[in-house]
Amino acid sequence: MVNAMVEFKQALKSDIRFLELSRWMGLLCAFGIPWSNACFNIGFYCMLIFLTLSLFSKNEWHINRWQTTFKTPLVIIGLSLFALISLQTLFSNSHFDLAEYDFIHYRKLLAIPLFVFLFNTTEYKKKLFISYCLGAGVLMLPTLLDGSGIANLLHIDLAPRRNAAYSTSLNGVANLVYWRNQIVHGFDVSILFAACSLGTLYSRQYRIPLLIVSTLCAIDLLFFVYGRMALLSLVVAIFTIAIIQFSSKKYFTAILAGLLMACSLIYFSSDTIKVRLNSITNEESSFTKDNNILTSGGQRLHYWHKSWQLFKQSPIIGNGSGSFRQSLIDSQDPLASFGHRHTHNEYLTQLAQYGLVGFLLFISLITITLINAKRIDDKWLSAALTTAVVLFSLNAVTDSSLHNDWEGWAFVVFVSIACVDKTLVAGQKIKLKSHELH
Repeated sequence: MVNAMVEFKQALKSDIRFLELSRWMGLLCAFGIPWSNACFNIGFYCMLIFLTLSLFSKNEWHINRWQTTFKTPLVIIGLSLFALISLQTLFSNSHFDLAEYDFIHYRKLLAIPLFVFLFNTTEYKKKLFISYCLGAGVLMLPTLLDGSGIANLLHIDLAPRRNAAYSTSLNGVANLVYWRNQIVHGFDVSILFAACSLGTLYSRQYRIPLLIVSTLCAIDLLFFVYGRMALLSLVVAIFTIAIIQFSSKKYFTAILAGLLMACSLIYFSSDTIKVRLNSITNEESSFTKDNNILTSGGQRLHYWHKSWQLFKQSPIIGNGSGSFRQSLIDSQDPLASFGHRHTHNEYLTQLAQYGLVGFLLFISLITITLINAKRIDDKWLSAALTTAVVLFSLNAVTDSSLHNDWEGWAFVVFVSIACVDKTLVAGQKIKLKSHELH
């Protein structure tokens, strides 16, 4: 009996070491999401390897912990959505390569239980979110160096600039986006802005450096990136923070009015920002009056119309993976040659390809993530995660954000952090057991 207990404790210690290594690799994975495919891939696959090694001990508490993870509502919803997508890949009427392409891009939903299992306490969840934010800071660094002129002053050759997405906007205005395109850049940096701004409210110790970083984020989004969604994400982040922090305060209306006045002042005082925002209505008007589908807005409006028509053909279960791209090819659509494989709107992508069932599962994933974010006992993490999910929901209007690699992976991390129900309780128990062994 004594020997059995000794062997059990040794196996448990070995298991915990592998779990800790898995967590470190998970942090590297999250750090790479905003800016580095290499960091992401190394972190993710090493995380899987160490997590697999931890399974060999087959401890009873380990098994119970996995069972608890798979009973978590968000995990169930995420896996249910993936199961639907898998079925709609098998029975889709589109060519197999088109259906397979969509299937591969939604495989990231399978990672939700992995992150939930590993990052099961508030402390771990906080580290995961901070790692992602640090990656967003690295994403922004070359833009700041180049946009401020420091790179030229120090004779630094920013090689990524040669591979920058959208080096010039459709309106002929230069932008300084590196590694990711404008929408993804704006998405990540606006979340970093929100996290740092909220940090100034909750952390006196780091208030000054966090204020500096949040200011740099605002400068980046206002002046160094031309994307319209980057600007809108910044504004929505500010108003979301205000609503979270001051919704029960006496001067809430006055604060919102002040923010509206500040936004109006910035709009009328900056020709660059005015052009960015006016381009939205200009492109919409050009599409409506002249059917101009060659602008960024015109393409999206055209795709949204096509996807809505596709949805009406099979409103309950959708038309299957790859069906949107197939419909463009079959109808000899004028934009078929552009090679786009999704509708640039995740809500419509779900409706067109996976019907009301897929759409409701996706909406449920967002809604419950927001609800659970409020239950997190760390106020900063709760508010920052809520803002991040709101920004994802906004970007999903103009991009198929879950389908896309990096916005989608960020959302997987956010969903995993929001799993605070039974998983958190189980995690706290495991943590206590690990301390008892030492």
